[in-house]
Amino acid sequence: MFKNTVIFATVLMVAFSVTGCNSAPAEQTKNHPNPLLLISIDGFINEYIERNNTPNFGRFLTDAVHAEYLIPAFPTKTFPTHWTVVTGLHTENHGIISNSFYDYELEARFSFGPPDESPNDERWWGGEPIWITAEKQGLTAATFFWPGSEATINGVQSTKWVDYDGSIPDSTRIDSVMAWMNPEGDVRADFGTLYFSFVDSRGHSYGPNSPEVDQAVIEMDGLLGYLLDSIEENNLGGLINVILTSDHGMAELSDDKIIFLDDMIDLNDVDMVDWTPVAMIKPHDGRTDEIYNAIKAHEENFRVYLRDELPERFHFRNHYRIPEIIMIADVGYTITSRPFFEQRGIPAGNHGFDNLAPEMLTFFAANGPDFRTGERSAAFESVHIYELMAYLLNLNPAPNDGSLEEVRMLLQEY
Repeated sequence: MFKNTVIFATVLMVAFSVTGCNSAPAEQTKNHPNPLLLISIDGFINEYIERNNTPNFGRFLTDAVHAEYLIPAFPTKTFPTHWTVVTGLHTENHGIISNSFYDYELEARFSFGPPDESPNDERWWGGEPIWITAEKQGLTAATFFWPGSEATINGVQSTKWVDYDGSIPDSTRIDSVMAWMNPEGDVRADFGTLYFSFVDSRGHSYGPNSPEVDQAVIEMDGLLGYLLDSIEENNLGGLINVILTSDHGMAELSDDKIIFLDDMIDLNDVDMVDWTPVAMIKPHDGRTDEIYNAIKAHEENFRVYLRDELPERFHFRNHYRIPEIIMIADVGYTITSRPFFEQRGIPAGNHGFDNLAPEMLTFFAANGPDFRTGERSAAFESVHIYELMAYLLNLNPAPNDGSLEEVRMLLQEY
């Protein structure tokens, strides 16, 4: 999803914004942590490695701790899940409820599509991402793409950051971050991010079980090999901790699995905050019960809830942006309208479903001097990664919903 993302901004040429410098020594001490690199491969799952020839993933995992799977945030869409990873907040507490939604207090739309208003308004972004925690406590952060990394948070940004431009070659992204994190370079960043979108894009276009996705996985394996070689070339061998993860899985869709919302209600009676596979419905004044009951009468291949009755495990009740009625499609089903389906159809694959659905579970592995080596760990929720990163960087974490105890088993000291 992030491939074409710019939020309320004009797509510009790549801009490197420098807000400070760090003169920390290359040697690691108790008070100066090993550098940490956080990498997301959008829409990536364990199965992709298991069914393809991926020698560089094997090379990484041999010395890594590899979770059985990672449980993403709900809904399992790119922006909510990525923002949970870096803030340690459930969706209801950070407020990024989807990739696109309308905010009735701000009277504006958050969107991954073409921009139309002020760039990266920090009022959208609840919580404090790890790169801001690092900067506020004297470390240096360098973010080469991550959903939300272009926005200021309380006026603060990473020392190095880049306006999103999907045309920038993936190898260039690696080269830049490695140069920034080189302990003998000019920046000497303590924390960095990388983001790759093409596996997710092909999953949408062709479906998760397609040859095109397998080819994307092989390409990603080559990039991982390039990164591992670059770590050595940039004087980071034996020093750097690398977290390799993803935001969600991917499910096959079918034209035979369509839920037409306009067969149940008059769409003129509601505002659609978001459509599929989690339809967020804001009825016009006084019509909530009527609309809910009409949808409930057709409840098949989906579940419908009043917001305050959503299962607590979704952590999706308590933000004002979440509307009164929530429909959750069963895995593989699409919620749409007849005119939209006739004009646009559906993609071959999608995500956004229940975060405990097997198809939505995703990938986590970590390699470096502070992690256990060559072991498989139990699954855990992505909300805990922020606490893990804060611990690795010797930072006092901002308020969050995670727990270091849930991920301590990943650490060498455990």
